Amino acid sequence: MGWNMFEGFEIKRIDVDGVTLNVRVGGSGPALVMLHGYPQTHIMWRLVAPELAKTHTVVCPDLRGYGDSDSPPSDAEHMNFSKRAMAADVAGLMTKLGHETFAVITHDRGARVGYRLCLDFPERATHFMSLDVVPTHEMWSRLGKSSALGGFHWQFLAQPAPKPETMITGNPDYWMEWLMSSWASADYTFDAEAMEAYKAAFRKPDVIRGTCEDYRAGATVDDAHDTADKVAGRKLQCPMVCLWGGSRSLGGPKTSSPLDVWRDWAEGSVAGEAVPESGHFIAEEAPEVVIRWAKKLLSETT
Repeated sequence: MGWNMFEGFEIKRIDVDGVTLNVRVGGSGPALVMLHGYPQTHIMWRLVAPELAKTHTVVCPDLRGYGDSDSPPSDAEHMNFSKRAMAADVAGLMTKLGHETFAVITHDRGARVGYRLCLDFPERATHFMSLDVVPTHEMWSRLGKSSALGGFHWQFLAQPAPKPETMITGNPDYWMEWLMSSWASADYTFDAEAMEAYKAAFRKPDVIRGTCEDYRAGATVDDAHDTADKVAGRKLQCPMVCLWGGSRSLGGPKTSSPLDVWRDWAEGSVAGEAVPESGHFIAEEAPEVVIRWAKKLLSETT
C-alpha cells in the first residue's frame, strides 16, 4: 500500500538490539516519535503525521509484536513484551536515527510504552501526549464494572497461551472489525484501506501471539514496574497533554478525570480535554483536535 497520505515519508527497516522495527520517517526539524496502539499499526497516524512533519522530523514505528516489526520469542516472565523493553526499542531506534531528544505522541498501548519511555529515559523525552489512556497500574487498581465491560480484552488477552491466540486465529478479520467498531463512536466508519492494513497484520500468527504477550506483560511485569515507580515517587518530568474519547472511551475509570489521574504521575504541566465527537480512536476520528493539541504542546519550551 502506498499510503499517499504519508507523502514524503520513507519506510525503513531498522535493527535495534536484535529486533527489527518497521518504521516510517518524514519531515525535518526537532524529532517526534508517534506510537500506535492495539490492534493497529503506525498507519493510524496517517491523518496527523504529515501535518506535524511540516515542522518536525516524524518517526512512526510499528511496535515490537505489531504490524511488520519483529515479534520476539515469548518468555515466562513476559519481559520480551514489557513496556520497558518496548520503550528501550524506541530509545534505541531514535539513537540510530540520530535523535538524542524527542517528543512522544502516543495512543492506547503505545501510550503505555510512551510514559514508560518518559520514566526510564527522562533526559530524552521532551514532551508527551497520551490519547485515551491512564497508567496501567491505575487501570488495574481502579477496575470497576463499566471499565471491566469496555476493557474486557485486558483480562481476555492476558490469559495463558495459547487460549486467546487460538480463539482470535479462528477469525482474525471478524475480531478486528468487531473490536474496533465497538470502541469507535457509533457513527464513525473506518477508512477501508486502513482497515485492510490492520486486518492484514492480524492475519499473521506472530502478531496475534505478540499482541497477546503485550497484554500478559500488562497484567504482570508492567504493573509491577508502575507500582515500583509509584512507591519510589518517580514521575514524568516533561510537559504533557492527555485527550480522551467523549462518546466512547477506554481511557480510564469513570469516577475521576484522566487529567486528575495523570497529574498524580507528573511533575510537569498536564493539560487536555475530552473529545466529545470521538470514541477511542481519536487520531482517526478527530485528527484536527489531535493536531491542534500537539502543536500547542510542541510549542512549549522545556
